[in-house]
Amino acid sequence: MTETAAGRRVAGRTASRRTPGRRRGRRWLGLLFLTPAAVLFALFVAYPVEETFRLSLYDWDGLSPTKAYVGLRNFGELFHRDPDFWHTVRNTVLWAAVTVPVTILIGLALALMLDRKLRFRNAYRTAFFVPVVMSAVVIGAVWNWLYDPEFGLVNEAFGRIGLGGNRVWLADPSLALWSAIAANVWRWSGLTMLFYLAALQSIPPDLYQAARVDGASEWAQIRRITLPLLKPMTALLVLLGTIGAFKEFEIIYILTGGGPAHATDLLSTEIFNQGFKLSRSGYAAAISVVLLVGTVLVSLIQLEYLSRKNRELA
Repeated sequence: MTETAAGRRVAGRTASRRTPGRRRGRRWLGLLFLTPAAVLFALFVAYPVEETFRLSLYDWDGLSPTKAYVGLRNFGELFHRDPDFWHTVRNTVLWAAVTVPVTILIGLALALMLDRKLRFRNAYRTAFFVPVVMSAVVIGAVWNWLYDPEFGLVNEAFGRIGLGGNRVWLADPSLALWSAIAANVWRWSGLTMLFYLAALQSIPPDLYQAARVDGASEWAQIRRITLPLLKPMTALLVLLGTIGAFKEFEIIYILTGGGPAHATDLLSTEIFNQGFKLSRSGYAAAISVVLLVGTVLVSLIQLEYLSRKNRELA
């Protein structure tokens, strides 16, 4: 017994001496596996961001071999002498403030409906999710046809219910932005539905069974059980939706190109116009910096809210 115990102590000391070496080997192995991702991040995220910040300090047309250093002049023009900038800021904030909550509400309603036992439930889920995987060009073509002043189904539907069917949805400055918002909400509601379906299926059925035993109505179960347990998912969707709304470009550019009369210009389309149409790459970079900083600040606020909700449920 004594020899066995002594052998175990020797083996333990040997293993303890080997453990730091093994840990160092595993650490280096982990770093080796992270290297490809780190290289890609540096090339396609860190370097472009650094170049954008640097370029915002120059006056450059995007083609000339030389750049004129202007310091913060681009930002001064942006905040004090460019009325179109504040117009695009208002449009971007309005776009995010409308599309994010409406998309979440529609996605939640669809998820609650399709979480039940329905005939053709999988077919409905697929149908609502299809716009998410469709090309933005296809979606733009479909909605251009729906909004057509003469042959579009939207005017046809409004005419049949007596609300007038002669609107030019994408050419009227008072309607164009709202029309594009409707198309964007239609595009992303299916993705929100999918996230909520996953969250609903993670709620223990015992909670609903206990609530039914206590006599709780279906609406009371949704209000007292479902919605509180979905708060972390809702906060995550608000975060992802806000980031997506701030950088939205495709739908606006395909449907209206920022028109009519800049009525649908967002910060993303203004960056494109300044950089590629007006050949003001330095000024476009300054707008990009403002958009990036604003998005990061809003995201940090929402992340703090998300972490607080997670702590409340922990």
